[in-house]
Amino acid sequence: MLKNIWYNTVKYIVKIGLFFTHKKIKVFGKKNIPKEGATIFIGNHQNALLDAILIPTTNSRNIHFLTRASAFKTKIANKILRSINMIPVYRLRDGKDSMNKNIAIFEQCFEFLKDKKAIQIFAEGEHHNFRSLLPLKKGFARIILGTLQKYPELDIKIIPVGINYDSHLNFPSSVSIYYGEPILANPYFNIEKPDTSYKSIKTKVSSELKKLTTHIDNLEEHDVIIEKLKNLNVDFLDPIETNKILENLDTKTSKKIKKQKINWFTPIHLFTRLNSFFPLLIWKYLKPKIKDIIFTNTYRFALILTVFPIFYLIQAIIISAIFNYKYGLIYLVICIATGIITTKTATVTA
Repeated sequence: MLKNIWYNTVKYIVKIGLFFTHKKIKVFGKKNIPKEGATIFIGNHQNALLDAILIPTTNSRNIHFLTRASAFKTKIANKILRSINMIPVYRLRDGKDSMNKNIAIFEQCFEFLKDKKAIQIFAEGEHHNFRSLLPLKKGFARIILGTLQKYPELDIKIIPVGINYDSHLNFPSSVSIYYGEPILANPYFNIEKPDTSYKSIKTKVSSELKKLTTHIDNLEEHDVIIEKLKNLNVDFLDPIETNKILENLDTKTSKKIKKQKINWFTPIHLFTRLNSFFPLLIWKYLKPKIKDIIFTNTYRFALILTVFPIFYLIQAIIISAIFNYKYGLIYLVICIATGIITTKTATVTA
């Protein structure tokens, strides 16, 4: 009971952070999410931690999700992450000896599914900066097979999830989440004579995911194709339409670049930047030090959730001490209001 309260509290706080990080968060296909039963959410992975938290915060299921083991290095991090249903999963880069630890992790997943809970996995095995779905790893299939070998009567459903950003690295980006139709996993597995290549289930899940996110098959021409799509003013938040355009891209003619409209909220944007001078200085210092650029918006999200509100609160306390607590409260309301207006109306910038 207490764990559920803690999980839902953290979930609510994270949703607030995501609200102030993204211009728009659009969710499609919520009707495809099973309200109960053993469920595995499998998403594409293009934006580090943001992908991991967008799925649990856009549906009502209490989700356990596999997370890179490197995030659990310290005792404090290990305790906090496990308290919000994160489970460490080890990869070859963590060392061959570490891979054996996955046996216990998979056993844990078997029991979660037996108890008809939900698990979240990014089956590509790593994040990347391509508008494409990479070949899926077989970890999710091994979990399903292991569960069915122990509990053969259990029905397991897979929900493919396409996560699409208009801009992966910039602010304020928008994101669309597409929940695909449930895939009943059981028919794809022969418990007595299992195919350990898991080819059929991987092909099925991959095929469904490619419908829910922009998929550029030719990675060698990836950047060239992206430029062509941008010249056509495609909406990357609509993968279904974008994939249709990709099928006949060479026959499409470039559209004229849209003229930038006057943004009447610019004075408010300027006020927000001036009012956030110190947190923005921290961001300016931190951003060049991010080794993996795909973590750019992850770090930005962390600052928005912590440093910015703490700074505004300190400012409000100072104003209250100098003048009156009412002025401090008014200042906080102004910070929230201008923050919302800036996030929801600003043009995407670096």
